[in-house]
Amino acid sequence: MKQIIHKLKRLIQKQYIKFYRSSTPKITTYEKDCVSICEKLIKKNETVLLLTPISNKRYIKNEEDQIFVILENYSVKIINHVYSYTVILGDNSWNSVVTLFDSEVESRRNKFEKEITSNIKYSIKKILEKI
Repeated sequence: MKQIIHKLKRLIQKQYIKFYRSSTPKITTYEKDCVSICEKLIKKNETVLLLTPISNKRYIKNEEDQIFVILENYSVKIINHVYSYTVILGDNSWNSVVTLFDSEVESRRNKFEKEITSNIKYSIKKILEKI
């Protein structure tokens, strides 16, 4: 009896795995390349990263490589003066790019904030007296 139950559970598990693999979309080479381009650009210090909170768009601008990227609603537009590509990303790819972008923006913001607060020379009283 235990063997039958075990075989039944194993059969159900195999069917679930087969169904999951068939329903999960495959990542295309365009998607992989697009994610790699975004990751490389985001990690470069000279790249400008912009985030618009109202439209929820993210911009990546690298003057050195002359590449501009717009991230919006699972769509990635890679633009150069010669070419323009639009690639639609799947959930996992989109989440990885957005997470990397957001964490890099947050990291740069923290660095900027530390730089600002480290340069404090005057207290509020001295600023008031100076005015």
